[in-house]
Amino acid sequence: MGIYNKISVVFLMGLVIAMSGCTTDGGGESAIAAGTQGVMIEYFGPDVEYPVSGQDITLETRLRNIGGAEASNIESTIYLLSWATTNKQNACTSGLRPPNAEIGRDGEECKVTDDTTAPEVTETQTYDVGVHIDYDYTTTTVATVYAFSENEYVKKMEANQNIPKVKSLKNSNAPIHVDVRAQNVLKTGSTVPITLIFKNVGGGNVKYEDQHYLIDSATITAGSNTQTCSDIRMKGGREGSCTVQVAIPAGEEVKLPIEVTTSYTYVTSAETKIVVHPKLT
Repeated sequence: MGIYNKISVVFLMGLVIAMSGCTTDGGGESAIAAGTQGVMIEYFGPDVEYPVSGQDITLETRLRNIGGAEASNIESTIYLLSWATTNKQNACTSGLRPPNAEIGRDGEECKVTDDTTAPEVTETQTYDVGVHIDYDYTTTTVATVYAFSENEYVKKMEANQNIPKVKSLKNSNAPIHVDVRAQNVLKTGSTVPITLIFKNVGGGNVKYEDQHYLIDSATITAGSNTQTCSDIRMKGGREGSCTVQVAIPAGEEVKLPIEVTTSYTYVTSAETKIVVHPKLT
């Protein structure tokens, strides 16, 4: 989905905070569902119900952080409107903290306002207007991979025991989710490729730069090893990937935690209409 979204879509998707997960049998893999939103546009529209020719109008954009990370560098851009606007107030410059269920705190909210003047009309006219909200955000992904020595693997197979083949996986609430993919069975004391799949699930999009949708970076920590992928291209704004080589420690049976911190600028949008009426003569 592109970044030009109706406000109703943004609002409804913002309510999707999944509370349950799913697990496959046999020690295969488990994934805990996560929310798909970061900053949500709660309202966008003019501050008057019946604007008339030449009237000063303030466009209000109310935002709330409903994800799992702090939002920073929040900026707004008015689009579609054929008349000039001036940014009057951005109460979001200090960033927005996420909700904290443990202390009963909702996600922080703020408001952006843009001033404009309705055009002169001789009959009622309807104008489209939209707002883009850009903000910096992060997704934290935690996965676990299992590895075995050849002897341990053969021993388990001989005893017909289940082999925990790949991972458990949990993403923080955010508009970008990450899947961690590896070989089904990993050998201890070896170096193996781990592929990260980045998926846009938030209804907006990451920034568009140099003719590509881009994620700024992903930092992968596996044991004592840390690596970084930069400028990850998202094909069609929907999905991207990077592959890193991860050293599996030696041992008979190893459970290796992997943490991925993905940093990006996300853009969410809303549109509405302004109906301008002529003055009485």
